[in-house]
Amino acid sequence: GEVLTQEEYLARYPDEDARYVLAASADWNIDAAEAGSSSLLRYVNHSSSPNCYYHVERVRRSPARRVSFYTLRPVRPGEELLFDYGKEFWRGRCEEQVGDGT
Repeated sequence: GEVLTQEEYLARYPDEDARYVLAASADWNIDAAEAGSSSLLRYVNHSSSPNCYYHVERVRRSPARRVSFYTLRPVRPGEELLFDYGKEFWRGRCEEQVGDGT
């Protein structure tokens, strides 16, 4: 997806209502709204019992960073990939059931 600074993110989504944005750090976000320029990871959903997680890694000898997803356990073919969006994601959002209801 497209990398956005926090300032660019807030300009694009002033109500912070983005559906496909990963807050990779306090300084930058990954906007996966455009399916054509994003990976299938844009479809990873929330669960309080996740089977994967992401890690922000620095690219050697560069200010660039990348986000890598890892599984917490073996994942069966056809099993949905889930990670915990975190409490900050849900702050101020209406109560809605997602995935396992959490």
